[in-house]
Amino acid sequence: MSGIRIFMRLTPLLHIRWGLTVAAYICTFGSLVLNLVQPLLFSYLIDNVLIDKKTELLVPTMTIMVGCAIASVLFTLVRGGVFRYLGIRHTLDIRETMLRHLRKIPMPEIEKHGPGKFTALLGMDAAAMGNFVNHVLVELVSQFVVMSVAIIFLLYVDVWLGLMALVSIPLLLYIPILFKRPIERNVQICREHNEEIGTYLYEAIEGSREIRSFGLENWENERNRSLYIALVRASTRETLFRVLSGQIGAFVISMVMILLYWFGTHQVLDGTMTIGMLVASVTYLFNVLNPINAINSFYGELKQSEVALGRIEGFLETPLEAAATVDDLRRTLPFHQQSEIILSCKDVHVSYEGVNILQGLNLQIGRGQRIAFVGRSGSGKSSLFRTVMGFMQITSGEMRLGSKAMEDITRQELNEHISMVFQETHLFRGTIYENIIIGNLSATADEVNEAVRLANLGDLIDSLPDGIQTFIDHKGFQLSGGQRQRIGIARVLLRKPSVLILDEPTSALDRLSEEEVLVALKNLMRGKTTLMATHRLETIKEADLIYVLDKGRVVEAGNHASLMEQSGIYYSMIINSEMEEKEIVAV
Repeated sequence: MSGIRIFMRLTPLLHIRWGLTVAAYICTFGSLVLNLVQPLLFSYLIDNVLIDKKTELLVPTMTIMVGCAIASVLFTLVRGGVFRYLGIRHTLDIRETMLRHLRKIPMPEIEKHGPGKFTALLGMDAAAMGNFVNHVLVELVSQFVVMSVAIIFLLYVDVWLGLMALVSIPLLLYIPILFKRPIERNVQICREHNEEIGTYLYEAIEGSREIRSFGLENWENERNRSLYIALVRASTRETLFRVLSGQIGAFVISMVMILLYWFGTHQVLDGTMTIGMLVASVTYLFNVLNPINAINSFYGELKQSEVALGRIEGFLETPLEAAATVDDLRRTLPFHQQSEIILSCKDVHVSYEGVNILQGLNLQIGRGQRIAFVGRSGSGKSSLFRTVMGFMQITSGEMRLGSKAMEDITRQELNEHISMVFQETHLFRGTIYENIIIGNLSATADEVNEAVRLANLGDLIDSLPDGIQTFIDHKGFQLSGGQRQRIGIARVLLRKPSVLILDEPTSALDRLSEEEVLVALKNLMRGKTTLMATHRLETIKEADLIYVLDKGRVVEAGNHASLMEQSGIYYSMIINSEMEEKEIVAV
């Protein structure tokens, strides 16, 4: 089966706990064998105690039967607990592997699909693989063992009954094949719609502000209903086909059982079979045929597992970002110690899904310089920064950090020497202290306090009842935008990078908050090579060099004075910005 083949390819990603796994399977097989011995004991009881009146055998036989039942229960309890534990551990194994891979694929790939796809992969699909290993496979093996042992017992009781069972097996196995395609198709449709619904639910929660302010509750309900209509249809069809397959199998088993009773009754009347053996034969034939029907009924869950395993394998085959593919053996000296030129681009092109983002970019940045990048929205500023961070891949041309080509730099090196303050800082659920120290998990308390001071966070920390240990909820909603940005700056201060990237860090702030953040940014930029995009004129004018971008190219370069003399794009942008600022002040 394809699911088992995919699983075998994914097995190296799991930490197989062999001791527990072997113990769980021993308990499984022990319980199965004990249950399969019971029909023989019943046969012995009927023939020797009930019919032959050997009453002295009643207590010993019943004692053995009770002992087998108790042992079977104990085996089943241990089996269930161990497989439950293994299921959770294996789910965590594959989820950790997938998270590591997620951190290595290009950022545009994550942003394009949104959180819904990856939430489903890390949630439902990872859990489905854990379930496949510790439930689906276990049930398949168990049912096969039951069927095999039952056939052996049945052949021992009567060869013709054993042959009858063997002839029935291919017929029962053929039944799910009749419904294979519709079940597979509808399982896949359900999975795709669940992924889409996951994305929608995330958007519905994140967009609560817009939905309320625009009165979109009815629109939201209609969207919700339309998404679930196709899911309900596909899920209903899949269930109907699965139930139909199971019921046809049950009907075939009933017919075979009736045939067995007819055949066995004649043998008992002819004296070639005892009543006890007939009872045992009926039970064993049921144990031969019922596992097949159970597997048939199990077919839908098996297909769901196969879909999940296929999606996990496909996700793990997603190409990695360039920095994640560099072998550590290719590392030489850190790039920041090798050259006075920190960043150089020669005819750099970056595209994504056929859209050209950077087109023939050329520039050079020296150690310790403060470089401002300006340009209209969509000119390529953020894309350049994302490329320097390794989040986007170069299509052609050459980008060098120090004396090393971008393709020779590992993610670890990038993280060690380059840090970025984004337009909005993402805060994690936890304390302010925990949100700051993730910049450098080995930092001391004194280093954290110094970062707090330099990030201009002292007044905020002092005003909170629990100080730096104050707990903040989802995205730090109880903090202002400026406070969140300063926490982000404190993180970077702890990291002490040699190269700093500022991507419009004050664009979403009011004037007062912006001033507070700028104080922190000045402390952060001290002694560092800084690449920045900002709308603040004073900061732009103080830059050592200004690059003007347009449609992914450098169209002008120089300091503020020289660019103003050129009367080009930069000149027009500055004049317009100054006029806008005067209008704001006048108001």
